[in-house]
Amino acid sequence: MKVYYYHMVPIKSYYEDWRAGKIPGHLLYGLTHLSQYGVECIYHTFPFNPYLHKWKLMFYNLRKILSCSQSYDAVYAVTHTGLELLIFMRALGLFRKPIVIWHHTAVVVPESSIRRWGSALFYKGIDRMFFFSEVLLSESLKTKKLKKENAFVVHWGGDLAFYDRLIAKRQTSSHFISTGRENRDFITLIRAFSQLTESCDIYTTRFGGRVSDYELLVQKEIGVLKENIHFHIVDSTHLEMAEKTNNAFAILICCLDFPYTVGLTSLVEALALGLPILSTDNPTFPFDVEKEQVGIKIAYGDVNGWVEAIQYLSSHPEKAKRLGENARRLAERTYNLERCTKEIALALLTV
Repeated sequence: MKVYYYHMVPIKSYYEDWRAGKIPGHLLYGLTHLSQYGVECIYHTFPFNPYLHKWKLMFYNLRKILSCSQSYDAVYAVTHTGLELLIFMRALGLFRKPIVIWHHTAVVVPESSIRRWGSALFYKGIDRMFFFSEVLLSESLKTKKLKKENAFVVHWGGDLAFYDRLIAKRQTSSHFISTGRENRDFITLIRAFSQLTESCDIYTTRFGGRVSDYELLVQKEIGVLKENIHFHIVDSTHLEMAEKTNNAFAILICCLDFPYTVGLTSLVEALALGLPILSTDNPTFPFDVEKEQVGIKIAYGDVNGWVEAIQYLSSHPEKAKRLGENARRLAERTYNLERCTKEIALALLTV
């Protein structure tokens, strides 16, 4: 089988970096391993920033996919962003190849009747959908826009081989670490550590999701940070950040309240590294960190909850160690690149 693979990241350079051991393969959602199941991938790259030119992206993708000289059996997309025109063509019977996509949020019902009609037509153009969790899938099914037999929860998980190379060189410290950029609640986290003596390193980009400038936000809401809190605006590689995370005592995932899996990349990385997790209780996550005994969950915006969780973990190192061991076992059992790719391949091969 041959699929036309679509992702908004620079696919070629990401793939080359994966082969060189510079990024984990799960960021490519199966591309690195699908050949093991007889699924060949072809793709195109972008001569412009796809995140800045929405309409240009849609027309560029449409032209590249429709004019592709190679034959292929289906389109497999990490996101529907940029494929809207192709999907509408599929819905209208003007494009004959099945389209399989990852849907990163729950499907919703728009308020206006015109948008509801357009949305219903749009989803008719998607043959199969992958979701990160049962919550996102069940909420989507309530809209009646997709059929249960064509929607799947896929266990997106870490590239264990990538993280094993880091673990072999681990130098564990006593500091906590928080990484990530999209819709993070660093203010709550900083307020918690302002009441503590434990050390915290926060690494992020200048903006992410609905937050326009994390640095300005911290300056406005917090001001001068205590000496145990280190806030870094960085432009680091995936490998550099993974190396820093690998040496931490525990991973902190403090997120704002949005109806999707904010923090999931950090979550699966924590599992793969076998590190204990302190996380905002995001109900859209694919599993409950406390039920799986891999960490402690805290309510949205609960500064005292974070203080108590951090104090508990730092004063119970043996408990932290057990949580980390459980995390790695969960990664090996369920949330890993190999299982994820197998589930993707089975859905593609039967589409």
